[in-house]
Amino acid sequence: MAEWTISIVLWLMAGYFIYVLSWLIYTYFISPLSLIPNAGILAPVSRLLWAFPSEHRGRITLDLPRLHEKYGPLIRIGPKELSFYSLDIYKTVNTVQSPFIKDPRVYGGFVQDAHPGLFSITDAYEHAQRRRLMGQIFNRSKMNLLEEYMTEKIAAFVLLLHQRGVQPVELVRACRALEADIVASFGFGEDIGAIAAWGSGHDVNVIKENDDKAQIMALLSNLPSVTTAWYRIESMLYHFTGWQTLSTAAMKDFDKWASSQLDRLTSISKPPFEPHPNFISTMIRSRLPPPVALSEAKEMLGPGTDTTSLTLAHILWGLAHDISFQDSLAADLALAHWPTDMTGLEALPRLRAAVKEGIRWAGAAAAMLPRIVPKEGATLAGKFIPGGTVISSSPIWYLRDKAAFPSPEIYRPTRWLDGDAESINPLRDEYYIPFSKGSFVCIGAHFAYLELYLSLSQILKSFRLTLPDSGTSMLSREASLPERLEWVAAVPVDRLEVQFLARL
Repeated sequence: MAEWTISIVLWLMAGYFIYVLSWLIYTYFISPLSLIPNAGILAPVSRLLWAFPSEHRGRITLDLPRLHEKYGPLIRIGPKELSFYSLDIYKTVNTVQSPFIKDPRVYGGFVQDAHPGLFSITDAYEHAQRRRLMGQIFNRSKMNLLEEYMTEKIAAFVLLLHQRGVQPVELVRACRALEADIVASFGFGEDIGAIAAWGSGHDVNVIKENDDKAQIMALLSNLPSVTTAWYRIESMLYHFTGWQTLSTAAMKDFDKWASSQLDRLTSISKPPFEPHPNFISTMIRSRLPPPVALSEAKEMLGPGTDTTSLTLAHILWGLAHDISFQDSLAADLALAHWPTDMTGLEALPRLRAAVKEGIRWAGAAAAMLPRIVPKEGATLAGKFIPGGTVISSSPIWYLRDKAAFPSPEIYRPTRWLDGDAESINPLRDEYYIPFSKGSFVCIGAHFAYLELYLSLSQILKSFRLTLPDSGTSMLSREASLPERLEWVAAVPVDRLEVQFLARL
């Protein structure tokens, strides 16, 4: 009996060994993807062996462009997953009505309360319907309705800067507080208290925890069973002991706050006229179910805060290096009487240049955007890619393309000041895709531009920006992109500090 048992075990082990060996031979030498260069020797075996560790360390979108430069437009990062760096492929994948759908594995991690929002919806028809509904408040023509409440939050922020005097300000935290209150006011009709909290020397817990969650998104999307098991264990521990992580407590507090805002907005039988409408009320009046409107507002708070705030922080830091350009920009704004409307702000070439270059340079929305090849397959860069293959790229790679943007690591607003036609890089505008392309282009682009135009112009109205302990030799120095890690959004490794000197 024992001999039979040993024999069966040996046969099973041999069978398993043959299966694994056969699969390895297939994935390395026979698979249609085997002709594509590998990101690492173990990449074809499992995304857990190359892609996941790189994502978790915040390195994947930093390391892949270097590999693409060496190996070409397509690189294999998993058994059935490719990274691509090619504007032609990007246009093909992200065209209007593209057959390349969003990968539910990744986008599912952004869903709030089981109600997918515009960013996390993967069905093309549902996405188009939701986008059409939300366009009524995000369209360029509606930006004048949002101007006043933005300037109100910026004014509160500027007042706190005045109170701090010449003490250096860490820009990432400061700008995050400003943009969090702007986005919360837009979404829920009330701010979240982030500016006041920053003025008191601390962060609103949910904003901090949202940043932390962004850094573990790789865990959530790659190991969903592990994270689900942990949440269940934590729930049991809380039930019996009352213990829970700070992250869970912060998210529960935010959920409670968000639900109270929904209750407030829906408790009025006939809401008064709102000259500056909030998102939830507008969507409910358009017959979007209240729980879905709430989920949309919650979903936009994180990405809407992180990306714009980081961009503003980089712009302010870059201008603090280049006092000469900063003074010229302030003079333009003063000559135009410090406009606050979108049309007046967009009419100033230096302001447009400072903001566009800041968006390009900061590359805040660092996440790769995975799509699934349609079942019939597709030919990309001369290679046939079978259906079901996941392909992804990051928009920020194109913002750093050396051919389109010479010295891409330098903050150089003058690259956007059009001189004679011969001086304009023909690739500049084509590679400027910070909000992606096609049907899934970011609906908040106009909102983000207005935030940045207003925030920058109103700050320059009150302050001259300088680096701590800088001298006259810094009057026209160009800033170089600070070292960073990149998860869903980019995170600078070092502090970005600036002094705000009150204008007389």
